[in-house]
Amino acid sequence: MRAGLALIAALALCATPVVAQGKTKPGVEPQSVQALEMCETFAAGDVLAVEAAIEKGWDAYDDGGESPYVRAYSGSKDLPGIGYASMFALVESYPNLTFGYCRIDVSDVTGNADGQVQALQNLDRYEGEAIQNGDGTFASLTGTTDKNRLLLAHLAQDTFVIQLSIITPKATTAD
Repeated sequence: MRAGLALIAALALCATPVVAQGKTKPGVEPQSVQALEMCETFAAGDVLAVEAAIEKGWDAYDDGGESPYVRAYSGSKDLPGIGYASMFALVESYPNLTFGYCRIDVSDVTGNADGQVQALQNLDRYEGEAIQNGDGTFASLTGTTDKNRLLLAHLAQDTFVIQLSIITPKATTAD
């Protein structure tokens, strides 16, 4: 009986590495996707966007606004594999909608940023078209479920850019 138990224990130990091999850690999101998510937070008008950006390593701050209907934000961060990024965001409030805009620029790509535009294009929440030619890689995308999300991205001439606009209709109120 002991020999049978020992054999079962030995087989279980041999099988354990095979079972463990099937488990994989989720991959780290590409830097372009992480940067886009920060832009989405600002362009959506999230009142805690600055705090969220700081938590994710951005040097972000509220630039104030030129009126009660306009808020501007700035930030910067080194995006590993891409380079030093500058961010500008603007949220404008109109009677029937809010317009949010965010742009991230890396003016001197220092890493191998190939695939960063493709990573944005691969997101399920965006669809559209991309062009790759001798000038670079360019994508023009809209939200799959929210057509009021407009995303442009490119990697060209040693620059990487994400440009996002979000138009959010305001809920109508009864008079």
